[in-house]
Amino acid sequence: MGIPSELRDAWTNRNRSLLIASPIEDEKILRSRQCTQEGVRAGAKAAAIASVASAVPTLIVCRTVPWAKANLNYTAQALIISAGK
Repeated sequence: MGIPSELRDAWTNRNRSLLIASPIEDEKILRSRQCTQEGVRAGAKAAAIASVASAVPTLIVCRTVPWAKANLNYTAQALIISAGK
């Protein structure tokens, strides 16, 4: 039992096209992959900076404002900080 070799070969070769990509198309594909990777890096960097920039002031306020410090337990302060992100 199993897949006959003719059928298996037909499935593996089905993705191969009769057309051959030109060097210009290969360069376009390479550039698009590089641009995508750069975009992902830039987005991750921006997200990290935004998270820190929003979390630090919220944490400082929750820890230093006397009313928040006196009336909110640690769980409530953590929820406020999480909601700020």
